[in-house]
Amino acid sequence: MPALLEILQKGRDFLVKKGFSPKEADYESRFILSFLLGKKLLDIYQEKEVPPLVAKKFFMLLEKRSQGVPAAYLLGEVEFFGCLFKVGPGVLIPRPETEILVETALNLLPEGSYLLELGVGSGCISITLALERPSFKIIGVDISSQALAYTIQNLKRYGLEKKLLLVRGNWLSPFKETHFFNAILSNPPYVAKNEWETLDKEVKLHEPQEALLAGEEGLDFIAETLKKAPGFLKPPGYVILEIGYRQREKVASLAEKLGYKYFFVKDLSGHHRVLVAKYSL
Repeated sequence: MPALLEILQKGRDFLVKKGFSPKEADYESRFILSFLLGKKLLDIYQEKEVPPLVAKKFFMLLEKRSQGVPAAYLLGEVEFFGCLFKVGPGVLIPRPETEILVETALNLLPEGSYLLELGVGSGCISITLALERPSFKIIGVDISSQALAYTIQNLKRYGLEKKLLLVRGNWLSPFKETHFFNAILSNPPYVAKNEWETLDKEVKLHEPQEALLAGEEGLDFIAETLKKAPGFLKPPGYVILEIGYRQREKVASLAEKLGYKYFFVKDLSGHHRVLVAKYSL
C-alpha cells in the first residue's frame, strides 16, 4: 500500500500546480484524505499507509477540487456546530459565521419557544437548535425542493423527523398573520448585486444564486422580514438575522424606522454579523 506521507505530498504538489497556495494545498489535501480515512484532521498521521482504493478516490476528488468544486459538495457533508450535515449542489454550504446566529438564539430564547426559520436550506440552524433545546417547536420554510431534500436527510440522520415541520414556499407567504412565533430566524440572502462579481468563483459557479443574491443593496430579504415579522410574532418577539459584514448601518436604520429595539452580535473577525431585533407592543 502507498505511504500516507507520499500520497499527501503528491496531493499538495498537484494542487499547487493548479494554482493553490502551498498552505491551501496542504490543508485541502489533509482535509480530503482525513475524511476518506474516517479520521479527524489532527489524527491523520496515525495512519502510515493508504489503501489503494482510497488513494484512487483521493486523486479523483483532488481533480474536481482543482476545478473549483467546493470540498463540502465533493465529500457530501460539512461540519456545523460540532455535527455533520449532508450537503450538495442546490443547497448553501453552512459556514462558521452562522454558528453565531445559533449561539445567539440559544442564549436569548426561553425553553418552549416557537420558532420559524426562513430559508431553512440544509436544516443546519433548525436542527442544531432542536438538538440543543429539545423543548423548542420549530417550523422551517424554503422555496427550493432541492434544499428541502437535504433538510429531510439531515432530520433523519438525527432522528428529528417529528421535531421540525417543513413547508415549501416563498419566505413568509405560506403563513397567515397569527402572532404565533416567539422568534423568526434566518441566514437570508444578503449579497448585493454589485458584490456578486467579487465573490470567489467557487461560490459563484457552484452554490445556489437564489440563496445568496438579494437585490441592489443586498437588503431585500432582510427588509421584507423586518417589515412583515410583527404580523407573525407574539410580543415580545425577536427577529434574529445574519447580515453582511458591511450592512450594519443600513440594517440598523431599517430596524429603527420600523420601531424595533435592536442590537448586533459580532463575529470572530469583529464584524457585526447578527441582528437581534425585538418587537413589542
